[in-house]
Amino acid sequence: MSGLGRRVVGTTSPTGVGPVVFGGEPVNARHSLWPERWPAIALQSCIDTIEAAPLGEQAEVRRNLPCSTCPEKTRCLNAKRKEIGPLLFDREIQTKPRASESSLFPRSLFAPLLDPSAECLPHYHKPFGVEDRYVVVSGWDLAWSEKTGGDWLVKWTAVADRRTGRKRCIDIHRWQGLRYTEQCALITQQHALYNDDLVVLEGDAAQVIWRQSLEDTTNVPVMSHNAAGQKRDFRVGVPGLLIDLSNRRWLFPFREGGRGYDEVANFLTECEAFGWEDDKLQGSGEHDDTVMAWWHCWWGLNLMLGGVGEEHHWGVQDGRA
Repeated sequence: MSGLGRRVVGTTSPTGVGPVVFGGEPVNARHSLWPERWPAIALQSCIDTIEAAPLGEQAEVRRNLPCSTCPEKTRCLNAKRKEIGPLLFDREIQTKPRASESSLFPRSLFAPLLDPSAECLPHYHKPFGVEDRYVVVSGWDLAWSEKTGGDWLVKWTAVADRRTGRKRCIDIHRWQGLRYTEQCALITQQHALYNDDLVVLEGDAAQVIWRQSLEDTTNVPVMSHNAAGQKRDFRVGVPGLLIDLSNRRWLFPFREGGRGYDEVANFLTECEAFGWEDDKLQGSGEHDDTVMAWWHCWWGLNLMLGGVGEEHHWGVQDGRA
């Protein structure tokens, strides 16, 4: 047993929180064995909501509970599972042996690509005289909800070397609670700071209005990336990111305490929680916004690069490559 809840053998309710049989006697699995740290598997009101739903819909109802805005989320195991995803939850909280390779992006892939001497940059200009050698792209995962605790608006910016094809993350940033007009203004402002050659926006469904507004009112070089039908593709979809990781063509700033360290750490956590679940390629944690923004950025970089040549060493220092 993990010390957080009973490891049980027997039957349980479809929600995973109902009565079970343990050692020949009924046990109420709603109660944690470490109540000082985790008072409940889930709030009683949440359990009632799940169990009131039809059997076939209970898993979806559980996933859609508003855990991110719940005042008890730091003391509820169900909220913790949604926050970090079932892969990390099983391993870190329930102490079930499970390899990080269960994830599409295990931490071991990133480990040799983390630069402990670098941090995210507040702005960027290409080095004078060799501007044409480098490409700067920002990928944006847009936020439908302006409510605090809702969707994240995420920007993921990287610079690539046309000559080598190597890519380096130079900034990751997230915002919440912004209206549509404020998001458009922020995208324009960030473009002025990083001088992007291309700004790629999530382009599904009605999200094209962001691109149309920026095209009509600004000089931002914007393009939509429609993920529909491509997300699972092993060449241009999210799995295609593995190629550059495996070939060590990425570098990520990861100086502890440096600018953007927490955002990069969150990005790595979201990546590790990203994989196949119920035959869907998605983040199993509460959010996967930074992974999606990374994918949009990568797609834009490859679009701009067109091809690679011989290897050369390069880096980013003081906002320059």
